[in-house]
Amino acid sequence: MSVPARMQAVVKTRAAAGREGTEILEVAVPEPATGEVLLKVLATAVCGTDRHIYDWDPSIQSRVSPPRIVGHEFCGEIAGFGAHTGRSDLSIGQYVSAEMHVTCGHCRQCLKEEKHVCANTRILGLDGDGCFAQYVKVPLENLVPLDRAVAPPKVGAFLDALGNAVHTTQVVDLSGKSVAVFGFGPIGAFCAEIARVSGASAIAITDVNAHAIETAQKWARSRGARNVSTLNLKDSKDGARSLREALGGGADVVLELSGAEASINLGLEVVYPGGWISLLGLPRGNSLTLEHYARDLIYKGVTMHAIIGRQVFSTWVKMIDLLKAGLKVDDFVSHEFEGLGDFHEALELLADRQAMKVVFYPNGRP
Repeated sequence: MSVPARMQAVVKTRAAAGREGTEILEVAVPEPATGEVLLKVLATAVCGTDRHIYDWDPSIQSRVSPPRIVGHEFCGEIAGFGAHTGRSDLSIGQYVSAEMHVTCGHCRQCLKEEKHVCANTRILGLDGDGCFAQYVKVPLENLVPLDRAVAPPKVGAFLDALGNAVHTTQVVDLSGKSVAVFGFGPIGAFCAEIARVSGASAIAITDVNAHAIETAQKWARSRGARNVSTLNLKDSKDGARSLREALGGGADVVLELSGAEASINLGLEVVYPGGWISLLGLPRGNSLTLEHYARDLIYKGVTMHAIIGRQVFSTWVKMIDLLKAGLKVDDFVSHEFEGLGDFHEALELLADRQAMKVVFYPNGRP
């Protein structure tokens, strides 16, 4: 495979929000070092974390030192190897994705096979250069071979985010349980779909955006799901009461994807005693307040799970198995772009909640 010397990339060039701090530039194609592999990016997708970086939110500033090529959701083809690969199962042109959390392998968490909470994790696209580019280099051990029939590039572009949803939903068996989904962005949509195929008895979706609620209703109709209800919290005078009515009493499981303080507190209020709340959403700031800590958490015996990334690599295996079993997520892609030139416009669509999942094809549509 012929590799050029220069490439197009989206670069966080300075500590500023929006277009002022992010540029689309021509930069050098990275060279893979020992134990690394160079990948030609076929498709890449925008994640909520990318929006935090773009907006230069306080919660992300300590992780990113400009200039930095951003992006961490993608699929691609192997374009070249560094020295000493040590793997005979990989070849030039092979279709792959990659876990972009790079772990150390020697800390206490890694030795306990808990790499997703490695004490020394580096995230490519934040701590190192990412995949909003025509080429990206990653550690060889982070590669995940893919089957185009199971995860074509349109889906392969966002397996990282889908993996977050799988991790969020797999804290407990959802079969026969009432599930509340807070925030119907892309990962909230994935979580709702996983809850549906997992046999949840009732699913209640909340958001504060009318377009998001309309999208959730369209999703439920497209799946023929009669056990799904939606609630616009912005219009609700008593969100807790409405949620309890929708779920038949309360939530066995709360999946919190928004990071909003009000949503987290509402989730703790409606979850059943002995229930579960899974927290993936990041707040814009660095802190939030639990309003009724004793009443809604301690005295109810609620189990809280903080979700970071994917369990390496069991979440990937589970996710691919779900896709093989018929999990449908391709229709959550609302916008597709040739190249990276429309990056700013795509971020504006996401900011206005006019887009669900946005996919770019940096080297042209495959």
